Amino acid sequence: MEKTKKINLFERAFNLWGADAQVKMLNEEIGELLAAMGKFDRRRVGVHDVITELADVSIMVEQMADLFGYEEFEKEKDYKLTRLEERLNKYERERNERNSEVSV
Repeated sequence: MEKTKKINLFERAFNLWGADAQVKMLNEEIGELLAAMGKFDRRRVGVHDVITELADVSIMVEQMADLFGYEEFEKEKDYKLTRLEERLNKYERERNERNSEVSV
């Protein structure tokens, strides 16, 4: 779904149910994801159950981003992804250097 349509849906949800209710729903959805992950780990639910809960949490996170500032959220997410990439590059480079020293 395109971003503008999603934002419109989020704003309709806030207008209908209110921000407080949506924050409570985020907490509920996070709890359901945690429960699904625990059950998945014990092989009591399948991948589809986890994906369903991930989708619910993702939708609620985007709603919160809309509430608190979607553009700032996107910038912060990009910053953190870039930082992860830098850390991975550094770790892989160091690991490769250690492995090349051992094989010499």
